[in-house]
Amino acid sequence: MNHENAARRDAPVGRWIWALPVAYALHVIEEAYGGRGLVEWMIERGGLRLSMAGFLGVNLVGCAILAVAAGGARRRPSWRWALASAGTILLVNGVCHVAASVATRYYVPGVWTGLAFYIPLGAVLLFRARRLVRPGVFRAAVAVGFVIHAAVLWVVFGAPGL
Repeated sequence: MNHENAARRDAPVGRWIWALPVAYALHVIEEAYGGRGLVEWMIERGGLRLSMAGFLGVNLVGCAILAVAAGGARRRPSWRWALASAGTILLVNGVCHVAASVATRYYVPGVWTGLAFYIPLGAVLLFRARRLVRPGVFRAAVAVGFVIHAAVLWVVFGAPGL
């Protein structure tokens, strides 16, 4: 490893990282209250039947996890892998909202915050994380992000196969 890469990995993670839980909260608000809401959209397509309280509760836990990951990444270099996982989840989720809206020709709650926040913030997180963690850790963290998002989609759409 050369000194330039080592210096980059030691670079501090700025306060901008707190945009992560803020973007998540804004996205959940749009999903909950945009149009008829994402819960209704999922139910119409044979997905998970979840109450609004359940939806908000699950997402409150998700927001707390992202806040812990953001704080951990600011304080300890060993937590910076979480930036790559979070970036992957945000980017993939934003793209999924856009793709679903285009495919169905219907407003999918979350598409606007996906376009405005998730896709750009996910890309920035991935770009920064690529410089802040070792390549093998980065690849593994991206894979973790894909697996987490795939698991969420699997559950949301009624856990097919179970």
